Amino acid sequence: MSALKRNKLARQIHEYHPTIGYTFIPGLRARIPHEAGGYTVKTNGAGFRCDHEVTPEKPADTFRIALFGDSFTAGDGVNNRQRFGDLLEQRFPGTQVLNFGLSGTGTDQQYLIFQQYAKNIEFDLMMICPLVENIRRVAARYRLVTSREDGEDGYLAKPYFELTDGKLTLRQVPVPKGTFSQDQLPEEDQDFLDVGGPHQLAREIVNTYLKPLKSVIQSATKFQPVPAYDDPQNPDWQLMKAILTQWTSEAGGKPVLVAPIPLYHHIEQSAPADGFVQRFKELDELPNVKTLNSLPRFWQESAKTRKACRFKTDPHFTPLGHEVFADALYPAISQYIESAN
Repeated sequence: MSALKRNKLARQIHEYHPTIGYTFIPGLRARIPHEAGGYTVKTNGAGFRCDHEVTPEKPADTFRIALFGDSFTAGDGVNNRQRFGDLLEQRFPGTQVLNFGLSGTGTDQQYLIFQQYAKNIEFDLMMICPLVENIRRVAARYRLVTSREDGEDGYLAKPYFELTDGKLTLRQVPVPKGTFSQDQLPEEDQDFLDVGGPHQLAREIVNTYLKPLKSVIQSATKFQPVPAYDDPQNPDWQLMKAILTQWTSEAGGKPVLVAPIPLYHHIEQSAPADGFVQRFKELDELPNVKTLNSLPRFWQESAKTRKACRFKTDPHFTPLGHEVFADALYPAISQYIESAN
C-alpha cells in the first residue's frame, strides 16, 4: 500500500503462514469491492494470485519468469489479466510468469517467499519489483492494518531481519498470530512500527481538507516520502540492500532483474526520485543483476495520463499504470528472452 493509505487486511482472503506471516488462501476465487467497481482475486494451489500452478520443472519450450513484489505486483485493484506480469506474458508468446506477489509485504517477506516456494523450482529469470516504500516495511517488526471485517486498527506482526557485522539474522519466526494493540507490543519494538511513513498526521490533514492543492503543497515543501534512500549509509537502506544481495546470490546463477516500482509522487513529479534511483543502481555491481528505472517511460506521458496510472483514492496502478510499467519492462525482458534462445 501507499504511504498515504493505511493498509486494509482482507482477512477473508488470507491465511496465516508461520514464516511469511500470511499468504492468500489457496484455490480462492473472491470478488473484492473497489472504487473501480471491484476486482476478482484468483489464487493457485500455493496461495498466490497466479493463473499457473508452481511446478518444479517449467513447461517445455517455455521461458519462465519468477516474479516477486507486493500489492502492486499482486495486482490490488485489477483482475489478474490486467497486471503487468500477465501483460508481459501476453506480449511474449512462450513465456510463463509465476507471480509470487503478496499484498502488504516487505522485501524481507518477499525474500522468504522465494526461499519457501521458488528457490528449488526451474526458472530462466527472476524479477524483483519492490515498491520503493518497502524500505519502511523492511525496517518494521509490526505493521498497522485495518480489518475489512470490523474496520478496527491493529498491529500485525511480521518476520524481520537484523543486520549485524554484515550478517543477516532472521527474527520473529514463527510469526505471532493475530493483531495487537500498541500497548500489547513489547517495549523494545515500539520504535519499529510501520504506520504508513513519517508525517502521517500532516498527510491525513492534507488528504482530508486540502486534497486539490496536495501536489502543489508537496512540490513547494520538497516533500520526500522515502527519505531513507537519500543517504547510502542509511541503516534501513543498508538492511534492504543486504537482503537483496543475499537473495540474488541464491538465484542459482540465473539472471535477476530488479525493477523498483516508484510511488505516484515520483511518477507525477511532485517528489524527487534521485535518491532511490541511485540506491538501486548500486545493485548493478552484483553478479547477474541488472536494475531498471521505469520513470523515463512514465515521464513520456502527459501529466493527465500519468495521474490516470493510479486510482483516484487508491494509489495502486490502474490497468493503464500496469500497461505503462509493462512497457518499461518490455525491452529488458526481450533481451533476456533473446539471450536464452
